Amino acid sequence: MGSEILELNNNPIRLETLKKNAPLFSPVYLEDIDTLVFQLKNPVPAISVDCNGDFLLRIDPKTREIVGVEIEDFEGYFITKYPAFATIWREIKSSVKKNKCENETLTAFLTIIQELLWELINKQDCTRLTPSSLAGQSPLF
Repeated sequence: MGSEILELNNNPIRLETLKKNAPLFSPVYLEDIDTLVFQLKNPVPAISVDCNGDFLLRIDPKTREIVGVEIEDFEGYFITKYPAFATIWREIKSSVKKNKCENETLTAFLTIIQELLWELINKQDCTRLTPSSLAGQSPLF
């Protein structure tokens, strides 16, 4: 992505909000579809922005804040491509699956994930959204 600014209805996505909101995310692993989702405890309506086919940023269309992250094919593809996620995932997977992350463990997990995702966002060419590509798309949360 470099210095390129992502756009949402011709307004920049507020990438810095990943660092602000990530500590507030709750991880949910949907094992049947191999999808890891990070969302706010009280989800807000959002649209998805593709980041080079590796993950989706969930963006609040009103505030342009990052309010979640969705990683499809997490174990089958993502952690193979990005092995830095594999170590922390092995340590916390059972807690995430049971929705029983302790505060200290969850904080450490979210901090590591936030840093790794921030690094990936800054390296990747995430898809730009234009008003025409948003036509007819409804928020999923």
